Amino acid sequence: MSGMLFTGYGRPSRTFPKGRVCSEPGCKTKLSIYNESEYCYLHEPMTAPRLRGKKIA
Repeated sequence: MSGMLFTGYGRPSRTFPKGRVCSEPGCKTKLSIYNESEYCYLHEPMTAPRLRGKKIA
């Protein structure tokens, strides 16, 4: 029996500049280097997810 050594998941995660702050006036939340948005979770505009193959009532 033989196999290949697992070395990782392929390409690394996309990152963004360090030190970014939420764009909402008055919010001083530092954004993660993995958050591509310009807002923190609390101030991110709401969007409806795209549901493929499901009817929205």
